[in-house]
Amino acid sequence: MPLITQSARLLEMVARYGSIRRAAERVNAAPSAVNRQILNLEAELGTLLFERVPRGMRLTEAGKLLVDQIRAWQRDYERARASVEGLKGRNGELVRIGVMECLAADFLPRAFGELQQEHPDATMRAVVDGTAEIASQLLSNEIDLAVAFNMPRDTGLKIVQEIRVELGAVMPPSHRLAREREVPLSALLEYPLVLADGTLSIRPIVDAMLERTRRPAAEAVVTNSIIMLKSMVMRGAGVGVLTSVDVYSEVKAGQLHFAPIAGARVFELLSVSVRDTKALNPSAVRMAEIVSSAMDKLTQPISGNQPVNGIEQTTAQRRRPS
Repeated sequence: MPLITQSARLLEMVARYGSIRRAAERVNAAPSAVNRQILNLEAELGTLLFERVPRGMRLTEAGKLLVDQIRAWQRDYERARASVEGLKGRNGELVRIGVMECLAADFLPRAFGELQQEHPDATMRAVVDGTAEIASQLLSNEIDLAVAFNMPRDTGLKIVQEIRVELGAVMPPSHRLAREREVPLSALLEYPLVLADGTLSIRPIVDAMLERTRRPAAEAVVTNSIIMLKSMVMRGAGVGVLTSVDVYSEVKAGQLHFAPIAGARVFELLSVSVRDTKALNPSAVRMAEIVSSAMDKLTQPISGNQPVNGIEQTTAQRRRPS
């Protein structure tokens, strides 16, 4: 029997995403089933946990109290589970890390593989989510490291490493725009666009860039999944707007082409962040070093049909956590 019930987990997820539909998508369940769980909880407690508003679900004061307690239970459970694993003979240290979706398929597995060569007993718990949620989990000590775009600067988190990553146009190598070293913004708007939605940190930057043209953009696909966005571009649904890090592996494999947008010069900041360097165990410290070094390599040209351009290292050079 799970220590934290499915109803409690679903309540926390609906609160996190502000939407029954989005929470249901995360757990591969029907929205009606998730809604029924929430209604059953409200009936059991005799109070409303959410206000149903036009744009989603908003926690009531009772809901906030309950969700805060569930999150505390989840943190305690993860700590207890790590301790139990140690008692079972896995004496390696646990590394808890949050990453963006674009880094989950190749970047993070490679980094953890390198860590395992030096620390064979190390274990990892990885959270794949957006910047806001990753930052929240880092602040609440649910994870040790965060690798994310545009981390908040006013929270006291320590930036260990940071690179500035240029946005550009993404298309199949056979696309007409792939012949251009840089894609004029006016030329980009001649094609249907495949774009991230407003839940991802890249979207406000893209919107600000497009607004400067004072021309309407034809949005063929809008999604909160970078994986789906890249797949739609590969299938010819339109031209995407992403960072060079988002498509690093695909460009290297010759599946996509990335070109900076002429005159735009818009960037995202990709960083490795920690809450408290003194609280990191040796495996987490080493993981931060490995991830930082791997980010450095993203600034170098790669093989493939075209090198990935537009990645520049900022003055925040790689620093060893101390």
